Amino acid sequence: MIIKKVFLFIFTILLCSAIQGQTKIGELYQSKDYLTITAFADKESSLNGEELYMLGYAFFQLEKDDKAIEFYDKAIAKGFDNGVTHFYKGVSLTYLKKYDEAVKEIDMALQKEPNNQEYMNQKGLIYKSKGLEDKALDYFEEATRYPNTYGEPFFWVAYIHHGKQDYEKALKCYYVAAQKVPKNNSYYVATLQSIGQLEYTYTQNFEKSALAYAEAVARKTEDYKWYTKLIKAYNANKEFSKANDAFELLKVAYTNKEYSGKELKNKMVSIDEFEWKKHKLNVFKSLEDPKKVLDISYKVYLLNKSGEFNERTFTVEKTIQTQGGTKHLLCEEKKEVHLTYPYGWKTDTIALEDLKKAIVLILEDELKPTASSNFNGK
Repeated sequence: MIIKKVFLFIFTILLCSAIQGQTKIGELYQSKDYLTITAFADKESSLNGEELYMLGYAFFQLEKDDKAIEFYDKAIAKGFDNGVTHFYKGVSLTYLKKYDEAVKEIDMALQKEPNNQEYMNQKGLIYKSKGLEDKALDYFEEATRYPNTYGEPFFWVAYIHHGKQDYEKALKCYYVAAQKVPKNNSYYVATLQSIGQLEYTYTQNFEKSALAYAEAVARKTEDYKWYTKLIKAYNANKEFSKANDAFELLKVAYTNKEYSGKELKNKMVSIDEFEWKKHKLNVFKSLEDPKKVLDISYKVYLLNKSGEFNERTFTVEKTIQTQGGTKHLLCEEKKEVHLTYPYGWKTDTIALEDLKKAIVLILEDELKPTASSNFNGK
């Protein structure tokens, strides 16, 4: 009788310990503490199939796909043989570029859950990764016909048409994606950005472009490279006040060292572009206020007709201001010569349309330089 009680006591302790271990993995999984979960890898013999799957998923989140696959296989061997396990095994195989094996796993996942949109989307992504975009498109389009629980394939359908330069169809599909992709999915913002791009470059509907970019920026406020796209769309639509407000936000981010990168040309950002006699001109504005004489607030580049290089470079420079006189002058950097034009501004507010008008006057020889100097001071 005593032996039986001792055995029962030991069994109860072991059972409680096992239950606590299982509960802990589940709790860690729910709290996304994946690194801690991997510490249970050496206790796999005491874990059930679902817990082994959780281990595999933890390794997957830590970008250790070989280990993830190892534990997915162990989970399947212990009876956790379902769609989600085969799906994530397929995703890991995709990252390892084992595409044929990945397709087999996704097909197994689809056999278990035939109407799963995310699984079919992943099959499209595998073929896209292989460079077979036409085949990928077939699977993405098939996924859009499934119950819409995921949304992402609608983006990829548009994206592939975009890559094929079928801009009309791509734009139409992006607008469908904007309705179908959940707003908390990263591809919703990518959809808005693509709409903004095509409305700006293809349809030249600058109002729609600005609306799309504005929502994208509002949803991803720290992705600063898209602010310049928004600013250009606002300026193209003659919403200059909104463009200035967006530029000021970008300027604050730059001052706070939150915005930096290769796209900053001489601490400037592109804010507008326009054409003159089949030449494109790009307008850049400084993120730093001009403080001393010759500091530049704007640069305007005239490209050759092929758009391959700059033919001329115009600047707006701070000058010595007399009482009520000019504060900023329009100039040109021409080879080794610096030209000054009789056109300027008495305040720090320089209207974009006025600047563009002055540049056109120069290009059409209606405005001549009144002074010149060499850059070396001679």
